[in-house]
Parts: sequence; C-alpha cells; structure tokens
Amino acid sequence: MPAILWLVLLLALILSPGDKLPSAAKIPGLDKVAHFSLFAGLLLLWNRALNSRDKKFTKQIFITNYLVFGIIFAILVEVIQQMVPNRAFDLLDIVANLSGSFVGTVCFYILYRKKSKLV
Repeated sequence: MPAILWLVLLLALILSPGDKLPSAAKIPGLDKVAHFSLFAGLLLLWNRALNSRDKKFTKQIFITNYLVFGIIFAILVEVIQQMVPNRAFDLLDIVANLSGSFVGTVCFYILYRKKSKLV
C-alpha cells in the first residue's frame, strides 16, 4: 500500500500544471532534487512491496524492477508531462528520475541484504 500511495503522490506532483506548483519549486535545481527523491522513494517502496522475505531477491528481479519502474516509467512520465499545461519535457528530469530510481533500488538491495527491518 505505501508503494501505491507514493506512486499516486509522485504522479500528482509531477503531472500538476506548472502554475499550480509551490513557489519553492521555482528555485533552480530544486525540481531535479524533487524528481530524484520521488523516484528514489518509489523504487525503494516498490521493491519492498514486490519482494517479501520468503522470496529470494534475485538479480533478475532487481533488473526487472529497475528496468520497468526505473527506466520506462521515468521516461514515460516526462513524455506525458509535455501534455500538461506549463510543463515541458526535460532531459535533465529524466536523468534525475533515473538516478533516483537507481539509488532507491540499490538502497533496497543493501537493506535487504543486511536483513533490515525496514524492508
């Protein structure tokens, strides 16, 4: 459930019209930090939702989760953003999305390997 809620939050923020964003979002570079953080959180939570303790977290699952949610979704969101008023396609947003996705997935993997109670 947390992964779905985070996904809804991410979509609500990223696909909101540009003129509806808080003025703090106009600070240079802050939107990249937001994209990175949103996607890092998404991938951490999504991996947590898809990988229970009774299932072995394999390299194939790791790659699949990253490819589907980290790469395809990160690019798709930017493509869709072109259709939102006062928003635009931005390659640097894709870089931030992909970076956050990678970091979120790696953080999950590290926590999983350490048998952390967080995952």
